[in-house]
Amino acid sequence: MTKKSEVILSGIRPTGRLHYGNYFGAVKQFLDLQARGLTCYYFVADYHALTTIKERVDYAQITLDMLRTYVACGLDPKKSIIYRQSDLPATTELALLLGMIANIGFLERGTTYKDTIAKLGVGEAGGAEGNPISYGLLGSPVLMAADILIVRADKVPVGDDQRQHVEMAIDLAQKFNSRFQREVLHIPAAVARDAVRLPGLDGSAKMGKSENNDLGLLDDPKLVLQKIKAVQTATDPGPIEGESNDPDRVIPQMPPSVGALYRLLSLTAPKDVFEDFVGKYRRKEKFYGTLKTTLAEHVNTFNAPIIAAYHSPHNTEATVKEFLVENAKRVTPVALETVESCREAMGIGRSLYRA
Repeated sequence: MTKKSEVILSGIRPTGRLHYGNYFGAVKQFLDLQARGLTCYYFVADYHALTTIKERVDYAQITLDMLRTYVACGLDPKKSIIYRQSDLPATTELALLLGMIANIGFLERGTTYKDTIAKLGVGEAGGAEGNPISYGLLGSPVLMAADILIVRADKVPVGDDQRQHVEMAIDLAQKFNSRFQREVLHIPAAVARDAVRLPGLDGSAKMGKSENNDLGLLDDPKLVLQKIKAVQTATDPGPIEGESNDPDRVIPQMPPSVGALYRLLSLTAPKDVFEDFVGKYRRKEKFYGTLKTTLAEHVNTFNAPIIAAYHSPHNTEATVKEFLVENAKRVTPVALETVESCREAMGIGRSLYRA
């Protein structure tokens, strides 16, 4: 009997074209997991994108652009099962069923909900209409739990900021199994994402398009150089303790924006190039101009095959739509069996319409 492959699940919010923070924070690990031959489910969380929506956004187009970039980076829709959340209606049905056992106090513990309340500066009253938070945002942990449980994931790679969502999914699955006295829902495990958290070009904690501090995987050479040259490097080099050239040791000792350049250099250039510039920094040479042009060259070298693959005739909006349809078909049987088992456990029985 063939040993069952470990099932890995990760969600991707539709953000359009990807930047270096996306690549080294998630995509690189997706590629590593794919290369190991595991059963990898990567879904575009387009319903989650609606939790704070205030006006129409063309998430369908954004998704196509983003997935073309993922494919250009090496993600293979034949090896990994890539699908849109909204193309799997069984997920929302499972979310409804799980919502029947998720109490309000449980949902209010969600960090996204608490952070939003804190930013709005309102209490539970929230003015004439009461609490202004949408049901979608409050209930997003239930939908996330459904995303995870629907495919019977074994492991969910997450960063520290997302670990709570997996823990809440585990809590709901255990509560469901206990309440209905059946081991229907498979209990997943949160695993630390083996990823680099890239700072923005302005030295801020996180790179992001909304912060206008990103370096894109599809940026052309002129734009790459323009962005890198604009990085603040007026501060004179300071002392670096120790003799190690390990990026994780030396970069934190640099000014944030300079450290951002060195972090990118450590990821895109050969080790000897990085160490040469660490030496220049230690010796307090005048090197920032050369650092920027050298980094731009290595970034452009890194970007070139991705840009070429993005514009390949084998990677178009039509080909993305085609594999989204096919992969939705691949994941649907697993999803439906999970939902039907939950319906039966709760007592309403399996769907007569789908039978």
